Amino acid sequence: MKQYSNRKYLILMLWALIFPTLAIHAQKTGKYDSGKPFGWAVSGSLEGGCYNLNGGEGGKSITLKSDGGDMARTIQKALQEYDIVVLDGSNGPFVIGKTIRAEQLENKTICGCNGALLTTSFKMTSDIKALLDSANVKALKTSGDGYTLSNGNRVREEAEYHVRQLLIDFLNDPKEEFRHSGILNLRECQNIIVRNIQFEGPGSVDVSGDDLLTASGTTHLWVDHCAFKDGMDANFDINTRSDFITVSWCTFSYSERAYMHMNTNLVGASDNPNQGVDNLNVTFAYCIWGAGCDQRMPMARWGTIHVLNCLYDCAGNSAAANARKGCEMLLEGCYFNKGVKHPFRQKDAKAWNLKDNIFCDAFSMEDEGKVVIPYTYKPMKAGRVPEVLTGKGGAGLLPSL
Repeated sequence: MKQYSNRKYLILMLWALIFPTLAIHAQKTGKYDSGKPFGWAVSGSLEGGCYNLNGGEGGKSITLKSDGGDMARTIQKALQEYDIVVLDGSNGPFVIGKTIRAEQLENKTICGCNGALLTTSFKMTSDIKALLDSANVKALKTSGDGYTLSNGNRVREEAEYHVRQLLIDFLNDPKEEFRHSGILNLRECQNIIVRNIQFEGPGSVDVSGDDLLTASGTTHLWVDHCAFKDGMDANFDINTRSDFITVSWCTFSYSERAYMHMNTNLVGASDNPNQGVDNLNVTFAYCIWGAGCDQRMPMARWGTIHVLNCLYDCAGNSAAANARKGCEMLLEGCYFNKGVKHPFRQKDAKAWNLKDNIFCDAFSMEDEGKVVIPYTYKPMKAGRVPEVLTGKGGAGLLPSL
């Protein structure tokens, strides 16, 4: 691990990263971005209240640079031993060979500077995509009666079975290590801040693989000014009794590496009420769903989901926001560019409200019930969303850091 000796410089840099509006004047990004956690992440209960989400502010800190090798264990160890982990991208990307499992962490911040990029070592290649095309896997069913792989593992869906078997053989990987091509899995964590980091995966493919970022059983999480691209299974999923989460000023996209399953953000992995009732409350604010995003922007079950002032710039998609089993969703002040298909869908949702959105293509849907958001916020007008979110200091990495 590499650690700066100049403590004064490190402290100043950390203030700039964690609370940019309190740092140098150049870090101010506009009146809509306070540089502080907000929304569900700082709610103390379903009725609102206040939770002090500080990510271990004032605790032990370390700054890491890439050594050119697999950095997964180094970052995992730092998260266990330090309260604040700064990833300095000046030495190049941080290569992650296998998803970092961060379990039962409390009061932690992981943030980036100098364009910090976390990228998986495995990547989808043109050869792999040609192999899958030759087997016509995109035409196969995403259902089935169950199949057994050569390694003995059972797979329910027909398409997934063929993709996984082809990759096992092509990569000579009977343990299917390729499926663990994610970045970070937060499990049973609390009071966590993730800021100013680029997450880059191998390209989406249907193998029930890992996400770029996963929150499972994690509460009071703030993910801010991050860029997610090419997650294997998803870009960022929130599952299994996670709660009080805000995702703000983030971008989601897919590149030419994407093959199938460009399903970017899932909230709640099951229709089973034991995994969702009275939790999975999430704010998505000032985010961009961009090129290549096909579905789940987000798709949510059970929780009260607030999608505020987000930009949908994903023409040719299959479905955008999607309220499912038991979910309450407020879609407010969002902007849907031309070519965005099915801006909002619902199936067995509890309630949904569409308020002050702009749809460049004709779309309308009647509200059902009333979605109550317990915290205080001030929306911008939907017409300003494209300019603000795509401008300097908008969604994605923070300027000058």
